[in-house]
Amino acid sequence: MQKAIIDCRDLYFTYEEEQEWILNNLSFQAYRGEWIAILGTNGSGKSTLARMLNALLIPTSGTTEVDGLRTDEDDHVWEIRQKAGMVFQNPDHQFVAATVRDDIAFGLENAGIDREEMIERIKAASEQVAIDGHLDAEPHRLSGGQKQRAAIAGILALRPDIMIFDESTSMLDPEGRKEVMKTMNELHERGFTLIMITHDLQEAMQADRVVFMEKGTIVKDLSTEAFFQDPAFLMDRNFHLPYFLEVQAYLNDNKQQAYMLDEDEWVKMLCKLHSTT
Repeated sequence: MQKAIIDCRDLYFTYEEEQEWILNNLSFQAYRGEWIAILGTNGSGKSTLARMLNALLIPTSGTTEVDGLRTDEDDHVWEIRQKAGMVFQNPDHQFVAATVRDDIAFGLENAGIDREEMIERIKAASEQVAIDGHLDAEPHRLSGGQKQRAAIAGILALRPDIMIFDESTSMLDPEGRKEVMKTMNELHERGFTLIMITHDLQEAMQADRVVFMEKGTIVKDLSTEAFFQDPAFLMDRNFHLPYFLEVQAYLNDNKQQAYMLDEDEWVKMLCKLHSTT
């Protein structure tokens, strides 16, 4: 049986002793090469879980292992953060240097990478996310999508196995979101393990698996195809369905028909049905 690359067991977490649990008896595994979308209601603990996965937070009780390394063991923290890179909601909070090139180099310097390899890694990582034409630019002068791709390049240069995206598109305009989602798809095709915290259902539809959180625990953990067969579950929690799924829900109306998650395929199917009537 395949060993989980991320293994969370019986997690409890609170910032203060008398506060209610933010994570409450949560267990979660991710396997190499998976793309997992983590959805949830406000205050469900999604971002707290994300920060558990690269040792930014340590469980109050329970354990988190990343590729066999426990996050609560201080000797492992730097290695874990090289294995599991995180892209945050606001890209401006991730930049520490005057140029994109220097920002990518910053993490490599901290990792003790020698200069020749550093130059090679900066080139490779920036080309992977198509930011190589902006290496001498000041990060704050880039568009939102370019900023996030520059942040992703800084993590890719460290050669991680896992990429964690914590609401990484929520502050971007539609074009920026499109750029970042394209990058995620390309990373997934290259075999990276992706953990994507999101509130956007169309983004979640691109993942292999959807985990839904409420009140600090997981209430659904299904393949993406299976998860979206119950749109009423999402509507009951005030999620706004993508229009094409909303129309399907209206047309299905208890007819027990399977929901299609590819909008283009659904439109083709409708056209075909219409042409035969």
